[in-house]
Amino acid sequence: MLRRPPTLLASLLLLAVGCSSSSDPGEITFEHVFDVPTETSAWSATGEAIDDEFLCPEATGVIQGFEDEDGAVQRPEEIGALYEAGDPFVNVSVELMTCSDGSGTFTLRIINEIDPAIAEGVPVLDSTWSITGGSGYDTIEGSGDNDLPQEDGGKSTQIGTGTITKQ
Repeated sequence: MLRRPPTLLASLLLLAVGCSSSSDPGEITFEHVFDVPTETSAWSATGEAIDDEFLCPEATGVIQGFEDEDGAVQRPEEIGALYEAGDPFVNVSVELMTCSDGSGTFTLRIINEIDPAIAEGVPVLDSTWSITGGSGYDTIEGSGDNDLPQEDGGKSTQIGTGTITKQ
């Protein structure tokens, strides 16, 4: 019978546990409040991903630009033309988020399927999000779903849920 030294088995077990815990996804729930006139936002989050320090709990954001569903840059006049055409389209707002505690930055993409034919309220049919790392958070990524945005007094509020993974 082949016997392995107990210290080797213990070391392998600790290595396996250490490797799996850093890549396990952590759940996250966040509120994203976008101020339309200033194109800035406030972000606050809770959940396992925050408790495990995958990401900071509070951040402020500034719009970096807009993209289509394939990641190509969309200029404001192109978005206006899509509205005028009247057919549903996908618009992605890209925001650089800066953590309030000074721990770093990350990129938040809000992916909205827009239907210009919706006359009342916010013309969003579906909304998702993705996060990629930046300074201080270069090894994270995440994604999930958003509630449809609620607008009030020039502010658009969405609640997002999903997971963050730290590589």
